[in-house]
Amino acid sequence: GAAARYFFGKDVRRLTLAESALLAATISAPNHNAPNRHPDVARERRDLVLQLMADQRRITPSAAEQASRADVPTRTHPAGTLDGRNFRDVALAAIGRHLPARGVAVYTTLDATLQRAAERSVEHGLDRLRDSGVQAALVAIDPRNGDVLAMVGGRDYGASQFNRATTALRQPGSAFKPVVALTALQRLDNHAPAFTLASIVDDEPLRVETATGPWEPGDYDGTFRGPVTIREAMEQSLNVPFARIGLAVGPEQIVATARRLGLTSSLDAVPSLALGSSALTLTELVRAYGVLAAGGDLATPRTILRRERYGDTVQIDAAMSVSRVIDPAVAYLVTSTLQGVIARGTGRALSAEGHLDGIAGKTGTSNNWRDAWFIAYSTSLVVGVWVGYDDDRSLHMTGAAAALPIVAQFLAEATTDDDWSPFEVPAGVTEAPASVTEGDGPSECSSSEFFLAGTEPSEAECGPFESPNLEPIRDWGAALELRARKLIERLIAKQWGWARRGR
Repeated sequence: GAAARYFFGKDVRRLTLAESALLAATISAPNHNAPNRHPDVARERRDLVLQLMADQRRITPSAAEQASRADVPTRTHPAGTLDGRNFRDVALAAIGRHLPARGVAVYTTLDATLQRAAERSVEHGLDRLRDSGVQAALVAIDPRNGDVLAMVGGRDYGASQFNRATTALRQPGSAFKPVVALTALQRLDNHAPAFTLASIVDDEPLRVETATGPWEPGDYDGTFRGPVTIREAMEQSLNVPFARIGLAVGPEQIVATARRLGLTSSLDAVPSLALGSSALTLTELVRAYGVLAAGGDLATPRTILRRERYGDTVQIDAAMSVSRVIDPAVAYLVTSTLQGVIARGTGRALSAEGHLDGIAGKTGTSNNWRDAWFIAYSTSLVVGVWVGYDDDRSLHMTGAAAALPIVAQFLAEATTDDDWSPFEVPAGVTEAPASVTEGDGPSECSSSEFFLAGTEPSEAECGPFESPNLEPIRDWGAALELRARKLIERLIAKQWGWARRGR
């Protein structure tokens, strides 16, 4: 692994056949065979390894020949500098300042590879925006144990020690919608959930009278789409349907769910809470998404693993603490919608490279475009990014435009295809055809959907179903045509129902 990074500047899992053979060829005499010192010797030894592999039928002769034509690298890649001062401040606060001046080793959770990737990604992402006043923060954790793996608290620690990852309170906007979805989809006191992913919610103008005046939420593009499912509302990040869902379940229940997810900042139980109007920190939000990544388990964040002094026993500073806070089946339902966000929704730019299949995530843009967010997660990694101004000015950019590219670069640098294990469907989840009924008309059987066991439509409600289809739609012309066809079919069903009633 160290040789792969030094000679090729990459993780060992990304090595080509030619590069792997070259490293194997150096083992017998690392100094004499080093490609940066003796490239001709290194090439000869590499080709010998390739020939032996072909002779032993470990590779084909054509593969050996092709690999032997690869250039031998002569430039090395020494380990880059590591900043991590925001993380250091958090770790020191966790330890307390009661350490002796010398003789103690402190082991932290920081992953040097991920931290370097985080620093480069934030730097490049801010350079792309071409505004020296814009700030950004990044946090990456392991949801299985709460370990903080990487942290960037701002553009330049030397200019500002304010940690925007742990201290800045900002409105999460649509990044808060998974909390609302968890509230709506869960069973309370063994009663059926208020909604399923196939439930239809109107994306139509909404006016709510509040103590401070009327509240009229709108979607980011100023248009309304009519009846949509909860899955569609999440994937396309539609505000009005989630405002209606929030009103149906109640802001108090949403606050209760948020507390179970580890959100500790002040949350106002008002209708706009469903759209992320209450401010919280990036670290809080990443931790909450970690519950989804871990299948319902909440891990206490930690930065210190242990410390030890020569001759003394090891002192464990923070043992792993994990507790079940959400039904794994409900967590999976929400994760499935957030996979749809990446596959065909507002976060689809993340999967443009094609190697992040199955990852889940959510965009977020707060009121007046002041905060841009993007959170992405797998079963073993959660990374979140916030972008905005310290003085709360409008960024005039969405989470997909400002924050997503930083996450994309981080994942491209810090991970490989092997890091993405699929989310397993837990017990208590069933897949079934979904039905939509308009008026007194016949049911429309749509594509397959996930349900909590016992909440799926019966065959009598939906009829026979041929083939499930939740795959990403690549042809957006076809997608629009499909959408138009569905709306026409619903109108026909309504007309049929009116005729039956003599209207």
